[in-house]
Amino acid sequence: MKHILIMLLASFATCCAVSSSTDSVQDPHVAILGDSNTWMGGDDCSGNEAWPKWFLQLYPTASCRSYARSGATWTNTPRTVLNTAEDTALLADNNVIYNQVQRLIEAHKAGSQPSPQLIIIAAGVNDAWFNDMRPEAFTLSPQDASSKRDWSYLYDRTPDQVLTLAESIAYDCHLLQQAFHEASIVLVTPAHSIEVKPQVINMVGDIITATAKSLRIHSLNLGLMSPINHYDEKKHFTYTSDGTHTNALGAQAHGKIIAEYITSLHLTH
Repeated sequence: MKHILIMLLASFATCCAVSSSTDSVQDPHVAILGDSNTWMGGDDCSGNEAWPKWFLQLYPTASCRSYARSGATWTNTPRTVLNTAEDTALLADNNVIYNQVQRLIEAHKAGSQPSPQLIIIAAGVNDAWFNDMRPEAFTLSPQDASSKRDWSYLYDRTPDQVLTLAESIAYDCHLLQQAFHEASIVLVTPAHSIEVKPQVINMVGDIITATAKSLRIHSLNLGLMSPINHYDEKKHFTYTSDGTHTNALGAQAHGKIIAEYITSLHLTH
């Protein structure tokens, strides 16, 4: 009887240890990429006027770091090169998601970034706003992107040879998947802005979601769910500070929407 009791206690202790270990890895390491509405939260995601702070209050993580930059676009230009040192808050050839991806990869290789199990990329408003500076961005339509089943023709190219919005997304996500095989990637489309016609923001959102679908990764069309309304914000800033950048109220709303969406995915880590 004593021998059986010892065995049961040992079994119980082992189960508890396994459970504790399992529980400890439930919360993912998260990396966030994006433009100004993410960048405003800072690298540590603590700023009140950006959605990551509010997201983190609702979605437990083991760690979270932002690589976002104000002015960033998804879309590359014919002058885009690998440059992880440049830090500008303006639209620029190298201020692109591609270089944020490279900074994330470099940080992981250097040991300052745990291997992310969840990567969130929230961008697109600058692709819409400054389309005259990215003239090839929309030459691949949502329908074209949706019908793509093989993007491998891109993978041997350099970023200056990847100039459409859809192809830039596919190119960057491939780099992330190569570097972080186990990571779940979630793309978040831009909310509306008084600087951009709603139909253009909607088209950008459609390209992002169509490309994500073709890549079999997750996407959230924030433009359809955000409380930011182009026409209402033009009359009175409610959820933004200037018609484009969220204030604390807008950031909180976006953080909640993104957290609820990602929670609904039931991702395993």
